Amino acid sequence: MIFVLLDGCRWDRTNISNDFKELQSEGTFFNNVTAAIPYTVGAVNVIFSGLYGKDNGIDAYSKLLSLKDSIKVLPEILQENGYFTSCDLIHNKIVSKRGYDIHQAHKSETDYFSIHTELLKKSFEMANGKPVFTFLHCGLIHDMIVNEVLSKYEYDDKSYYEQKEQNLAKLDKLFLEACSYAKKIKKMVDSMTNSRNTIIIFLSDHGTASGERFGERNYGSYTYEETIRTFYLFIGQKILKKQTSDKLLSTIDVLPTVLDLCGINVNFELPGKSFANVIKEGITKNHGTKYTFSETGALHGLYPSPGKPNVFCINTGKYKLIYFETPNEWSLFDLENDPLEQKNIFGTGISLEKELREKLLNWINRESKY
Repeated sequence: MIFVLLDGCRWDRTNISNDFKELQSEGTFFNNVTAAIPYTVGAVNVIFSGLYGKDNGIDAYSKLLSLKDSIKVLPEILQENGYFTSCDLIHNKIVSKRGYDIHQAHKSETDYFSIHTELLKKSFEMANGKPVFTFLHCGLIHDMIVNEVLSKYEYDDKSYYEQKEQNLAKLDKLFLEACSYAKKIKKMVDSMTNSRNTIIIFLSDHGTASGERFGERNYGSYTYEETIRTFYLFIGQKILKKQTSDKLLSTIDVLPTVLDLCGINVNFELPGKSFANVIKEGITKNHGTKYTFSETGALHGLYPSPGKPNVFCINTGKYKLIYFETPNEWSLFDLENDPLEQKNIFGTGISLEKELREKLLNWINRESKY
């Protein structure tokens, strides 16, 4: 099993790349997956633990290496079930070393394809016949954000928000490069494994803003669709091809799905639900989830909160309710009729508003069971 993280790639730009369209035709594509946390450290640890940040211990930027000892993450589970495990990261604090036979990080602006090809070859050789799990972290967009946005513009520099088209063009250029990299990785994995029993998952941890909202230069400040809506593409011999779903899912659903695909049972409860049946048998009317949740606390911006989340949302697919805890403000959007989230309809008599507000507050104030 190969996880290929295309860091920061936006779900709504996947249609601009012929390379990605080609990959998409080879598997099952989910384009409406809510990132439970819209920044890399939080997002990846949700994916690999199957738990929200409060439950796995990493719900804020200041908690980089705070993964709870009481939980197990995907590489640990796979290692216990006979897998050889490896990863290459943009920073060694993205995920814990727990469960990895090889845990390495690269320098920024690296040749991602070369270093990841080398790791794949090394992993298959060292596995000595064991099944392999490898996590490859492609940070093309992340590198640009650090070097050309965060180092140049402060969060309140209006000039950045006035050049949204140029910002998006930069992101698009790097997305195309990331898709070219992804296509080559797929070809390389195929040559090593002959595609037998190999599952490749191409995913984004979060989207990247291009200046849509004042105060958010990239991601992690708010919970609007440009940063919390992500995508997953599953490719494998037993996975249906040319299948696309826009049904609402959450990143907490990924771990149970992967374990299901691997035929692994665990003796602990997970809040997410497997959608492996959709991948193997086809899309149904009833697949998807009724609600998803997301939370964040920004390092910078109008309401910085690096120590704990202070922006939260609940999403039904049609409606999204956002709560800004710091100024104590609410926003409600009709995503079907207002996909860019421009018109706040909170307090206008939407019948579902009270229910969503109660569910979100209950989720925020819940006690962790883990």
